[in-house]
Amino acid sequence: MTRALAALAVLIAALSFGAARAQADNVVFGVNDDAGKYEDGKGPFFGVLTSVGMTQNAMTVRWDETKPTTIPDLGFLTSSLAAAAAAGVSVQLDVYPLHSQALGRDPNAASQFAAWVAQLARTFPRVRQYVVMNECNQPLFINPQFGGTTADAANVSAAVCGTALALAYDALKAVDPSIFVWGIGLSPRGNDLPQAPSNISTSPIKFLGALGKWYRQSGRTAPIMDGLDVHPYPLPQSLPFEQGYAAPNNYSISNLPRVYQAFYDAFKGTAQPTIGSGGTKVQINEVGIQTTSDGKTGYTGSEPGGYGVDSATGSEAYQAAWYVRMIDYVQCDPNIASVNIFHLLDEADLGVWQSGLFYRGYAPKASAAAVRDEIAKLGGRCPGRQLVWKPGSSVGSTTAPGAKPKAKAKPAKKAKKPAKKATKPAKKKPAKPVKPAKGKKK
Repeated sequence: MTRALAALAVLIAALSFGAARAQADNVVFGVNDDAGKYEDGKGPFFGVLTSVGMTQNAMTVRWDETKPTTIPDLGFLTSSLAAAAAAGVSVQLDVYPLHSQALGRDPNAASQFAAWVAQLARTFPRVRQYVVMNECNQPLFINPQFGGTTADAANVSAAVCGTALALAYDALKAVDPSIFVWGIGLSPRGNDLPQAPSNISTSPIKFLGALGKWYRQSGRTAPIMDGLDVHPYPLPQSLPFEQGYAAPNNYSISNLPRVYQAFYDAFKGTAQPTIGSGGTKVQINEVGIQTTSDGKTGYTGSEPGGYGVDSATGSEAYQAAWYVRMIDYVQCDPNIASVNIFHLLDEADLGVWQSGLFYRGYAPKASAAAVRDEIAKLGGRCPGRQLVWKPGSSVGSTTAPGAKPKAKAKPAKKAKKPAKKATKPAKKKPAKPVKPAKGKKK
């Protein structure tokens, strides 16, 4: 064993101390990261993941309409899924089109996409959860967003997204009714400006309204998702955790009640269950706070502006404290079933996302131990007062601090970012920066 591997083994052992009780009872914690996929089953990714008390990994697989039946990274997926299973890690496949106009150019594309998703499910039967579509309210993923450039142009991306989601939902259920389908991957912000010079996007709250309108007009009598998938990035990341976005149609963690209400208003009285007691659960599938990489090796490029990453908000201490606060929050919100932090391991390109718990080369940040310890300390319990949301009211609290939230249904077991940064800016945001796409600054 080389010195590097020996040192990493010691690190994993140290981080794993007490990890047996580190997985919370209610909320499932994991990461959204393709690094483990590309280690081809031979690297330390999954061992490091479980060492910080996490048991879930969302991997991205994108559909190329020019090769509609091809599964990209087939070999990598086969090897990494086996390695994940051996480590006790469950894998979600995050599926959506490679090109933003793929679904709108061809009337048969949505059906072809759904057939491809079903092919994935048959090829990888051990995968029990799928996240279908990604940031449909951003032009990087669905383009165009509006049916024209006038100020009153109507949203069209919701219908495109909804159709693909519905067909994929049906296709997955036909393969196995127990497969859990998360929907949308809702971006945290949008400008609602068809005439904007860049990043013509739809705010998440208005997008949900448009999705509900499409659903009702479609005449569909079945759900389109089992759970709602959201990306509550604070952009810039200097936004105070407790406040989140001032703009009422955008959201971060503390603004999730806005999303709950919008989803309820969109689907109440339909076959799609709404959020609330006994209803549709929520997964935070992408969220991250970046650190600076001053003096660190293995990085290239430069950090783009607009994300609020500086010496203060980009410090290890700031990231660790933010992640701990998030863990405390989600354990007190009974609507949240699952959380995937965007990245276990930093991306090398500084133009993308450095929100991992580890630097390149698996050197741990302060957040690695902080996240592990907080998950273990809580053991699934709410550390303060439960967050209570009911339709038509803002979130409130119970009078019983420390009470354990009612059990949250876990999906079938619940379950940028400009190219990943800011809203996943046109994945993973400009005029107001957008979050880059996976592999790109949001």
